Amino acid sequence: MLQMLSLTVPIFLLIGLGAISARSGLIEEKQVEGLAAFVLNFALPALVLGALARQDLGRTFDWRYVAAYAGGSLVAFLAVFSILRFGLKRPFSSAAIGGMGGATSNTGFVGFPVTSLAFGSLALTAMPLNMMVENMLIIPLALALAEWGKEEGVSVGRTVVATAKRLSRTPLILAILLGAVLSLLHVPIPGVIGTAIDMLAKASAPCALFVVGGTVAILGASGRASGVAAEVGWIVATKLLLHPLAVAAAFYLIGGTNVGMERIGIVLASVSMVTVYPIFGARYGVGGISSMALVSATAIGFFTITATLSIVLG
Repeated sequence: MLQMLSLTVPIFLLIGLGAISARSGLIEEKQVEGLAAFVLNFALPALVLGALARQDLGRTFDWRYVAAYAGGSLVAFLAVFSILRFGLKRPFSSAAIGGMGGATSNTGFVGFPVTSLAFGSLALTAMPLNMMVENMLIIPLALALAEWGKEEGVSVGRTVVATAKRLSRTPLILAILLGAVLSLLHVPIPGVIGTAIDMLAKASAPCALFVVGGTVAILGASGRASGVAAEVGWIVATKLLLHPLAVAAAFYLIGGTNVGMERIGIVLASVSMVTVYPIFGARYGVGGISSMALVSATAIGFFTITATLSIVLG
C-alpha cells in the first residue's frame, strides 16, 4: 500500500496545489483556462507527437490492445447512455454526453503521469493508442449523437461529417496523425525541433495536474458543479468502476496483449473523465451535471486509482 501511495500521492499533491491556488486567489479562472489551453494545444500534442514519431508503429502498434480498450470503452458508453436515456428518461443529447463521461479518461492530464511513474517508458507506448480510441472513436461518437439529438431532422451522415471535420482541426488529432505518419515513414524529427518538442512535452504532466486541481476548485466554488444526483452517480460509478472492469474483461476475451500494456490500459480506464468534459456538457445544456461528475470522479479517483494500481501490480 505504501508503494501505491508513493505513486499516487505526488499526483494528487499537484492537483491539490492547483485547487488551493485557485481557491485562495493566487491564480484566477482565466489563468487556469490559459494554462489548460497551453497544455491542450501545445504541451500534450508535443508529448503525443514525440512519443509516436520515435516509435516503430509497425512493431509497437497493438491492434489487440486498441480493440480491447475500444470495446471496453464502448460498453461503458452504452451502459451510461442506456441508463440515462431509457432508465431515467433523459434527452438524447444528455444521454450521449453522459456516455462520454463514463467512457473517456483524463489520459493526458492524470493517466499518463500515474502510469509513467508506475510503468516507466511503456506508458509512452500505450498513451497514444488510448488517445486514438478516445479522440477518434468515443468523443466523435458522443458529439455526433448529441448533435443529432439536438438538431432534429438533420441526417446522421451530415452530423458525423461535420463532427469529424471539427475534431480533425484540433492540435491533438493533428499530432496523432503527424506522429503516426513520421513513424510509419521512418522519418526522424530533426535534432533542434526534437529538443523543442521535448521541452514542451516535459511541461505537460505538472501543468496538466495543476489545471485539474484549479478547474475542480473553480467549478466547486462557482456553483456550476450542481446537478442531478442520479445522473452524476451513474456517470461516476461507470467511469471509475465499470470502465476499468469492461476493459479488463475485453483484454481477457481478446488475449495476446503484453501484460504490462494490459495493466496500463486498466489503470488508464480507472482515471476520472477528461477535464474539458464540462465544456462539452455546457454545449448541450448539462454543464452542471458534467461539472459535478468531474468534481466527484476526481475526488473519488484518488482511492480508485490507488486500489486499481494495488490490484494490477499485485
